[in-house]
Amino acid sequence: MDCQHILSSAQFSRSDLDRIVKRASDMEEILLAGGTKICDGKILGALFYEPSTRTRLSFETAMHRLGGRVISETDVTFSSQTKGEVMEDTIRIVGGYADVIAIRTKVKGEAKLAAHYSPVPVLNGGDGAGEHPTQALLDLYTIAKHHKIGEEKLKVSFVGDLKYGRTVHSLVKVLRHYEGVEICFVAPEVIQIPDEYLTESDKIFHELHDEVVTQSDVIYDTRMQKERFDDMEQFQEVKNAFIFDAEIVERMKANASILHPLPRVNEIRQEVDTLPQAKYFEQAQNGVPVRMALIAEVLGL
Repeated sequence: MDCQHILSSAQFSRSDLDRIVKRASDMEEILLAGGTKICDGKILGALFYEPSTRTRLSFETAMHRLGGRVISETDVTFSSQTKGEVMEDTIRIVGGYADVIAIRTKVKGEAKLAAHYSPVPVLNGGDGAGEHPTQALLDLYTIAKHHKIGEEKLKVSFVGDLKYGRTVHSLVKVLRHYEGVEICFVAPEVIQIPDEYLTESDKIFHELHDEVVTQSDVIYDTRMQKERFDDMEQFQEVKNAFIFDAEIVERMKANASILHPLPRVNEIRQEVDTLPQAKYFEQAQNGVPVRMALIAEVLGL
């Protein structure tokens, strides 16, 4: 793994993933003990040019729990980019203020561009419809806490907007490193997973078949990415394609997990929240120890 930057799930090897999961587990223990000071004197620059709650706040919380500090820019309206400043210049400047940068942009590939010009490590917090590698790592961490991934057969089904869902794109790449993982993609044809993420062994469904509900060990649900649709009529046609309610989730295996990167709209009813399969709030909390581990990794601590 190129430890200078975290830009894509494709950069991780199996040994990288094992190390990150182990370090995140250690960070979770540190959190329970009240945190650490290993980043004392270090500054995280948080540049979020697209709406974010969990990713931005968990990055900032992670840095605070490591003993560091945070400077942030969360609204492009108040950024010098409104004056015409290019991303390259913004990154050079912020890289002079901070020791590490977490960035979210609306443009696919822009995190990679930022890393090219940054004098400090860059962590991709989501680049348009591209990738979201740190989310994939916290998703993996959540799965590993509840399932013996890589040791036993595991059926993982992705449901929802698979065309624009960057969290899906990143997690799929991570799961390919583990033997025994069977992957299913469930989506209307117009938002089905792009071919570049498919292998011959994957299964594709356009409806929520009984096989998916009753046989999956992990169901990874996503919202329809309204902001990325060019055709609003198309969005209206698919926005309610899949809705998980208590009746459906109770048909899942008792030890299965339903995950969601959040925010949800109406694709998972609130009545599901108290069921044992619902792991999405824990999943969001896992963002803190995982991002603590990643910050420490790129800073060489």
